[in-house]
Amino acid sequence: MKKLAFFALVTAAVGGLSLASVSQEAHAKAQCNGTTKPCPLQKWMRDNVGTPMASGDLLAAAKGIEKIQTFGGPAMKDWTVLAKKTVADAKANRTDDVKADCKACHDAYREAYRNNATLRNRAIP
Repeated sequence: MKKLAFFALVTAAVGGLSLASVSQEAHAKAQCNGTTKPCPLQKWMRDNVGTPMASGDLLAAAKGIEKIQTFGGPAMKDWTVLAKKTVADAKANRTDDVKADCKACHDAYREAYRNNATLRNRAIP
């Protein structure tokens, strides 16, 4: 009986270790790296803002930015202000202003995203 209890304990411990390493491995695979695996916001922005901007469709870019204008959260106090300005400039067909708005937002928040895995990997609302 003692051997059976010991065997059960060892089996449970090994199984737990296997699950822990699988869990850590799955978590590591889920992490974006910004290059070969784009982060959720990075991919979303490319698809919904970058692509329309590249084709000159400022209204589509404005719609994309409207969808995420509150995505920055409390730590990124000017995110919404920058997004609203970008939307207004896009709707007014001011391409150069939109590009400047995008640069201002990137300059303000790029490092915060690069240095914070929680921000980089959070889902788009």
